[in-house]
Amino acid sequence: MATVKKRAKKALKICGMADNDYRNKIVTIAKALLKMDNVVILSHRAPDGDTLGCAFALCRGMRSLGKKANVICADEIPAKYSFMSEGMENQPFEAKHFVSVDIAAPHLLGKLTDEYKDKIEICVDHHLNNSIEAPLKLVDSKAAATGEVIWMLLCAMGAAIDKETASCLFAAISTDTGCFKYSNVTPRTHLIAVELMKYDIDCANINFHLLDEVSQAQLELKKLALTTLEYYCDSQCAVITITEDMIKSTNASPEDLDGISNIPRSVNGVECGITMRPIPDGWKVSVRSSEKVNASELCAKFGGGGHKAAAGCKFSESYEDAKKRLVDAVSEMLSQQ
Repeated sequence: MATVKKRAKKALKICGMADNDYRNKIVTIAKALLKMDNVVILSHRAPDGDTLGCAFALCRGMRSLGKKANVICADEIPAKYSFMSEGMENQPFEAKHFVSVDIAAPHLLGKLTDEYKDKIEICVDHHLNNSIEAPLKLVDSKAAATGEVIWMLLCAMGAAIDKETASCLFAAISTDTGCFKYSNVTPRTHLIAVELMKYDIDCANINFHLLDEVSQAQLELKKLALTTLEYYCDSQCAVITITEDMIKSTNASPEDLDGISNIPRSVNGVECGITMRPIPDGWKVSVRSSEKVNASELCAKFGGGGHKAAAGCKFSESYEDAKKRLVDAVSEMLSQQ
């Protein structure tokens, strides 16, 4: 019977990786997970495809090994991700162990922060600026999605990967790579996707529903948001603003706000696209950028973070002040090119 170490080595070989230190990290986390039962798997607030895909894939994998496991999220899971939890009713048990997936910082647990931030035993993520405190951490910033790491862990554990689990992982990876078109995609990303496709998953349907399909409310919201488009920094920076009135007039849900952040960056010649929308205590900012502007570094200047090409932050000051600070920071970064 194959050992955890041999299974991990095989998984990394499929990915074209021969890093012994990384393999040892996979082995350590896999062995720790195998010793756990009655596990709560935590996903971040305002959940996306990566955190949910990882959570439900790991949950399915744990259950395939006879473990009890449940997924918890602070916010309601959007309908488009409902396929991930089909047949996954919560199991009754007293929670003993806690694992976080794709959560970069404690506050991203949302309203569950106080309850769980000090209980996390294993943290699996791909955000370079991860600040979760846990006895065991596997943060792979070279992974395009945390889903890549979870796939390797499930392989190392010897967990069963079926069509449903593979669909969760494919959705996780496709979501965080913009259907494999973002700059974070590596050969490893595609090689893992190939392995997942062997389970006869419906890739086209997953990609359409997660990345292409829009509601009427979202389409109307995009139309209104486009009227606010402004250019700065010799048209290398574009800003779109969503207002409370827009949200109310279109009856848009939080889920309908997804996807709008990609609009300003998609304009020819724009190196940094900024989307601003109101939140109770100020403004939430989403940044999408090219290699000329590191979105994570930009947002870190304002207490946020994320990825090199996609990140976010918040402002408590006025709209005009927040926008000026952002544009000035982008201008400075562009001038250094």
